[in-house]
Amino acid sequence: MNNAIDSKELQEMKVQLELLTQKLERETIVNERLIRHSMKEKANTLRRNIIIESLVCIIMIPFFIWILPKISPHSMYFCAFSTAFMSLALAYDYYMYREFHTKDFSEANLIEARKATLKFKQLTRRWTFCIGIPFMMIFIPWFVYENAQVYKGEMLKLVLIFAAIGLLIGSVIGIYQFNKTLRTTDEILMQIEELEEQA
Repeated sequence: MNNAIDSKELQEMKVQLELLTQKLERETIVNERLIRHSMKEKANTLRRNIIIESLVCIIMIPFFIWILPKISPHSMYFCAFSTAFMSLALAYDYYMYREFHTKDFSEANLIEARKATLKFKQLTRRWTFCIGIPFMMIFIPWFVYENAQVYKGEMLKLVLIFAAIGLLIGSVIGIYQFNKTLRTTDEILMQIEELEEQA
């Protein structure tokens, strides 16, 4: 009699254990889907930022070619230099956009997703420190020199004050966007590690 009761309890425990195992597996699958969805959303945000940057470049290229020379005394060389930078930025954005696929985060394996994220982060840092900052180090003094050749006294001061305000606003936006991009890539990498721990 006791053996029959023990056997019955053992069977119930096995059934409960099996149900618990199935529940944990379902929760793991749901959790993985949620994490992958979050990763894909973050990757989509990075790609949207590239599109916005590209649109700014597309607007600025004709501005430096046709509009700036008509409304201000900047030289052809200064305008050509600025146009070349914007064109390079547009080409770089296109390359980053083409290489960074959001499907890698919902379909591909985690190794590919990690490689894509690390490459995006590396390309962002390389652009900022190897191209963006050096450009500004040339652009700012050249801009001041160009204006000093035409404007004098109070007019020059006014032009430089407005330019400094614009530069300050642009720098704040640029630094914020750079840090946000790196933070987003780090969050994606942390989520990849979380999925790898679950595997």
